[in-house]
Amino acid sequence: MTFIARKEELNKLNNEYSKKYSSFVAVYGRRRIGKTVLIDNFITNRKCLSFSVTGAYSATLKSHLNNFANKLSLSFGGDYTFSSWDEAFLALKDNISQLKTEPNQKITIFIDELPWLAEMRNNGFKSALSLFWNDFASKRKDIFLIVCGSATSWIINHIIEDEGSLSNRVTAIIHLNAFTIKETKEYLISLGHKGLSNKAIVDYYMALGGVAHYLKLLEPKYSFTQNMQQLFFNQNGVLRTEYNHLFRSLFKKHKTHEIIVKHLSETWNGFSLSALGSKRNLQIGATLSGALTELEESGFIVKRFKYGQNKRDALYSLSDPFIYFYTKWVLGTSLVTIQQNTNYFLKLYKAQPYKIWSGYSFENVCHNHILEIKQALGISNVITTNHYWKAQQKDKSKDGAQIDILLVRDDDVIDIIECKFYSEIFVIDKAYSKKLQNKENLFLDSSAYKGSTNIILMTIHGVEHNNHYRDTVTNDITIDSLF
Repeated sequence: MTFIARKEELNKLNNEYSKKYSSFVAVYGRRRIGKTVLIDNFITNRKCLSFSVTGAYSATLKSHLNNFANKLSLSFGGDYTFSSWDEAFLALKDNISQLKTEPNQKITIFIDELPWLAEMRNNGFKSALSLFWNDFASKRKDIFLIVCGSATSWIINHIIEDEGSLSNRVTAIIHLNAFTIKETKEYLISLGHKGLSNKAIVDYYMALGGVAHYLKLLEPKYSFTQNMQQLFFNQNGVLRTEYNHLFRSLFKKHKTHEIIVKHLSETWNGFSLSALGSKRNLQIGATLSGALTELEESGFIVKRFKYGQNKRDALYSLSDPFIYFYTKWVLGTSLVTIQQNTNYFLKLYKAQPYKIWSGYSFENVCHNHILEIKQALGISNVITTNHYWKAQQKDKSKDGAQIDILLVRDDDVIDIIECKFYSEIFVIDKAYSKKLQNKENLFLDSSAYKGSTNIILMTIHGVEHNNHYRDTVTNDITIDSLF
């Protein structure tokens, strides 16, 4: 199978490896995103001398030390027994000191799931690692140290932005994101999926996001609905329990994170900090703020600002497609229900609630692909910010308006982008044309914006260019532009 995407990340690893001094690289990203696969691919292609060790969730210190000893035996030979991390890293240092490297060759040390090795607390691992780097590895020119972790905030706070013994020690940072929708298509094709329409790719993306491990579980011989049934709505569905493990493995105080996500899953619009603080089992303070930061850093939620307002108007909303899908359709579905209803997901997929949800989910996909949308609009080089926006009429009896994507450009233009998840060519009728004009007028009246505005439609199969289109819409693009 061809290695898909990750060119920028691999180039960064290669450039760092080629430097004439030892390197300390920190890699982080959400669970299942493909961090280990990326680094293993790099190490394999480099054919360098290497030592690797991986942390295990909820393992004891003794278990971790035994695993480190076993990995050391496999790499260097000999038998080892350690009672502390200081002893473990001293043994690693002694073994490396006996190696001879060729010119332009480095000894690669890969520490995977580092937060689990450190048990997300002070168990001696971090201090031993800092001594190893500061007193030994950094003084050589042939050490290539890579540390990796799914607990994003822990890696950021304790490694990348550490204020202690590892302060400013990291020489390169890689934040591994999910595949884009284009990369998702390339990955599925490499796994043997043939003849997939772009609409089918969007369906998969709205349910799984660009998470490599989830995508790898899809059967090429099955349709979208069959795959979802197998993964989520069968008694032994592989992803049926994934949500339960996700937060526990990433956050030490995961209960708060789960409560936040549960509340955010109730609305696409999201909640402000004050609104979240008024929810059951949540209150404004350091715990809530910290959990929101960790969820944002991990890519599960996004913080958006209302156009023309200050930071107090920030809204937090779900951005991770998998969580958005799972909390809406899987979390509340009992085993009894799916056992008593064959092809449960197919019926769900064809029902109106799923179609309504798909509209919001498609909007989320578009928010996650602003760069691709800008390229399709021919404004890649224009600096932009995107905002949420909604307002009420002064006359409360009249309908208010909400804009899906408000793209503010630094060339004195604002693009009002409407996302329409429609299975056929979208046709603008008189009523919808009036609705679009109302949005534009209400925005101009309430914001006092004096620049130019464009109304742009983002659709699945395009828009019929009838008179209503010509009277209202500036431009339209389809999902093909995301690929």
